[in-house]
Amino acid sequence: MRTKPDPRRVARLTVPPALGVGELSHHRVHVLNLSPLGARIAHGHLLHGEVVCYLDLPPALGALRLTGRVAWTWLRRTEHTLAGDRRSHYESGIEFTNLSPDQQAALKTLLATLQGVQTGPGGTPGTPDTPPKETAQSSG
Repeated sequence: MRTKPDPRRVARLTVPPALGVGELSHHRVHVLNLSPLGARIAHGHLLHGEVVCYLDLPPALGALRLTGRVAWTWLRRTEHTLAGDRRSHYESGIEFTNLSPDQQAALKTLLATLQGVQTGPGGTPGTPDTPPKETAQSSG
């Protein structure tokens, strides 16, 4: 059985759940993964394609503000609350744009740190011992 080649231009690294919580346009988001070119986030409000946004990472992730645009959004699932309301859960891809050399260098350092966390001693997957309590923020 042949496997389909990965169409991604660069590797994406998973962000541990405790490190990926933040806000986008004053709404809570969860950063699912990061790469040198962008991020994938989970959130509860619809984001429209091509919207410019800023992903503010917490101090635990380098305290970076990264400019990007919404490349895609999809409705992952919906649920009904006990109050009878419908709650939507979305995922979006953010493509970073116009990053300065300093931002690119800081992002590269962060990705190397995340790679080290995910590959523990002897090449085994690892996780942080005590996840930071800071949150990521983003504004559009």
